[in-house]
Amino acid sequence: MGQKRISSSQRRASVLAAAIRIFGSKGFVATTTADIAREAAVSQPYVVSLFGSKDALVRAAIEHALDRVVEVFEQTIDDDAPGELAPRIGVAYLQLFKEQGLQLCLAHAFTAGTDPEIGPLARDGFLRVYRVLVDHGHLAPEQASQILAAGMMANVVLGLRLADDYDREPAIRELLSATYPSNVELLRTVTGAYDGVAPPQGAADV
Repeated sequence: MGQKRISSSQRRASVLAAAIRIFGSKGFVATTTADIAREAAVSQPYVVSLFGSKDALVRAAIEHALDRVVEVFEQTIDDDAPGELAPRIGVAYLQLFKEQGLQLCLAHAFTAGTDPEIGPLARDGFLRVYRVLVDHGHLAPEQASQILAAGMMANVVLGLRLADDYDREPAIRELLSATYPSNVELLRTVTGAYDGVAPPQGAADV
């Protein structure tokens, strides 16, 4: 039996996933295409050949992360599960923490409003998520605002690794219990499973 061939689209998806992990951990400026190549276990020229430039890869990473949030929110809206919609969307967002780097990649994008390339892309994407909640989910603007605020808070919790000190720091227990009264254990589980950047899978040719 020969090795299963990996399609170009699968390789592109693998490199993009690696880029999102690294961008989430190191930010867009500090990350190099060589970093991404090491994480994806491919050569640096191969990364460039797939995306053309680091800037194009940054845009692709942000677009993919936004697409995933929209996709998960739309699925949650359409699944007709019991219970109020807003809490179910909140749980769905926390479950996305399992896709390493995704939320932190977005967090970096959402603080780059002055960047001429990232700023417009991030603003359009943020409003796209809002419109899904209001137009597709038929939530009131106030409800959508609360969901977005809770999501941003979750990004801060993840970025600061606050859940790591949940058992040792009363203030963290108090804050997380007040913010996520029904989902504290879920938040701890998904952030606890978030290991940041995965170990390199092999040396890259540079």
